[in-house]
Amino acid sequence: MIFGLFGNSDERKARQINKDAPVIIEQAEQTFTDTRLSEIAATFSEHLDRAHEMFGRASIDLKRAEYEYRKLNKEARRRNEQANMTALTFVVIYLRAELVGLAAAPARAAIDQFVARWSTEAADPS
Repeated sequence: MIFGLFGNSDERKARQINKDAPVIIEQAEQTFTDTRLSEIAATFSEHLDRAHEMFGRASIDLKRAEYEYRKLNKEARRRNEQANMTALTFVVIYLRAELVGLAAAPARAAIDQFVARWSTEAADPS
């Protein structure tokens, strides 16, 4: 709490988000098969689109969406659905990155590249 009084918390959040996204992507690519990675990319895209449709893109809307997806992520963790939990983690990170703004653009770009890479491999298995 006291640390919020000193410095810019958005900069701290952006640094953490920018650090977390590539680590989680790398871990997912080491853990899951190509088919599962394609499913994760598709699930992420569906949930992110759903979040923007249901909640909107304003700051308060993104905060509500992040809260909702943190709950879904927790539920997936409880059910031990690792691939679904990874996709929902990407959604939470992406929503947080949208809240922070340009400082967290590298995290959004990393997730976008992951989705593009695994979506195209799902469509073209060669």
